[in-house]
Amino acid sequence: MGIEPPVAPPPPPMPSPSNTMDPVWQRLWLRCQQHDWQSLAFIGSSKRDPDGVLEIAHGMARLASELGQELTVFDARNLGLKDMGRMLAQIQSITSRGKRCIVVLKLVTENATTVPMAQNVDAALLGVFIGETSVIAATRTVDEVGRPKFLGSVVLNASMSK
Repeated sequence: MGIEPPVAPPPPPMPSPSNTMDPVWQRLWLRCQQHDWQSLAFIGSSKRDPDGVLEIAHGMARLASELGQELTVFDARNLGLKDMGRMLAQIQSITSRGKRCIVVLKLVTENATTVPMAQNVDAALLGVFIGETSVIAATRTVDEVGRPKFLGSVVLNASMSK
């Protein structure tokens, strides 16, 4: 009988996307600002909280707006191959005008367009849902997109976010 190492408690859920004054939101925003990007892929998915990553992207857009910046959010979680060119053209149109956008995508194991979409934007964030996102799916996503593309990850607790 061995001694088990202590298990870290799960992180608190992200605060409501409408509460952009919360320090959690502000830290996320500031961390993302440490890197130069116009377009950002936010990759992740959860069966218990299917809109979790999208809600965070919209929260970041609200925070940007409060700071006098424009940030467009595209929901590309179910993007098909035939629509990729049009989506990339929309992203290019926005970024060529000096504006920013976030493209919300599923893990690479769930949508074939995730890798090419993420590789065609400036940077990426990985949304990891405790108890749902497997290490294999997260690792595969980072490896296939390319580790240098990632600014970091956001750890979420889907069971507590609703």
